[in-house]
Amino acid sequence: MNDMRYTAADSDESRRGPRVVSSQDPAVFRYLRLVWMRRFMIATLSMVPGVAVAVLLFLWPSKYTATFVYERQLSESQHNVLLRRFCSQENLDKIIRQLRIQGLGDYAKKLDKARIRQSFDKLIRFEVSPTYPKRLQTTDPTTSAAISAFQSRLLFVRILGDSEQQVRQVGTIITNNIEDILPIYDVRNELKESIQRYRTLADQIEDNRFALTVNIQAEQAKLEKLKGLEEALTQAAQNNIVLQFTDVKNSSEFLPLSNQLLAIQSRIIDLQETLTSDNKKYAFYLKVLDLNNRLLKRIEESLLTDYTVQQFLTFLNEELIACQENTVADYLKSYIRKTENLVLVNTRAGEKPVVYPVPKGTVRNSVLTFVLFLMVSLFAAVLSEHRRRRNGSSQ
Repeated sequence: MNDMRYTAADSDESRRGPRVVSSQDPAVFRYLRLVWMRRFMIATLSMVPGVAVAVLLFLWPSKYTATFVYERQLSESQHNVLLRRFCSQENLDKIIRQLRIQGLGDYAKKLDKARIRQSFDKLIRFEVSPTYPKRLQTTDPTTSAAISAFQSRLLFVRILGDSEQQVRQVGTIITNNIEDILPIYDVRNELKESIQRYRTLADQIEDNRFALTVNIQAEQAKLEKLKGLEEALTQAAQNNIVLQFTDVKNSSEFLPLSNQLLAIQSRIIDLQETLTSDNKKYAFYLKVLDLNNRLLKRIEESLLTDYTVQQFLTFLNEELIACQENTVADYLKSYIRKTENLVLVNTRAGEKPVVYPVPKGTVRNSVLTFVLFLMVSLFAAVLSEHRRRRNGSSQ
């Protein structure tokens, strides 16, 4: 009877659930037995989220991207300046305005939100190749100079969108901005540097003008006094004297009086010619400064509009036609060539890049989800068994 009673109890226990794992079993076998007993729960909790992620990514709308490549050498500082200019308030306003004109209002809203968060990676990305070396703390000036002088050879502008047509339209607007509008900032900086340079040159002439005038007056006074002197020696006595100087310029007072007069007259002529040359340079610098100030004013007035560097070149050619001064005209011709070279820096490798869908990573994300929930389900199984055993022991 007792054997029959134990058998029935064992049968009831088998109907209620899995057999309790004995604490005498090795740890590995206990966990393996526990996983086998909870295999259906573990499989369900692991497979369902992975399949759900795979289905969700499969049904999720595809993203498309295109990469525009520029053969442009940029140092790290120049690259940072380019990014700051592109992400500036006025430049993003220009891009958003063009996007809305082209019927890309949704993309304009996304770009406006990205501007607030200062995160454009999901819309526009700037990359360089080769990448800049990491700046490590170094006391070697040669290494530091090499890192600062390092330049990338290629600039990649990656555009992301919801459709091929959207990527092409946005890409046209962005590339036009980089090639035609952003160079205006370089033009402005160049004009400001030119104005500062010519102001410095004009200031130097103004500083030297007083000294040259005083020197001329002093030499003329010396000449007049020497002319009033009577010859101390006779011509015969002078012819018998032979003088040797290691520094004639600083020893001219020992020359015969007639030679001293010639030396002073020569110095006066040299100072007068220097003063005349400086006056001509000063007049030229003032004309260049006036021209540069007018050009800078044109840039500043148009900076908040969609003013392009091509329009600025047209304005320069009009100024050249209206210019009557030959020296200023030569300067303007040279400046036009420099501006044209500035435009040629943005050399794009290919006009129409391939637009392709962005990989969703369905397999990778599904596998990661499966592994994550597998670990969660294993932990849940162990925790559930622990609670069941604790409740059983307390009863």
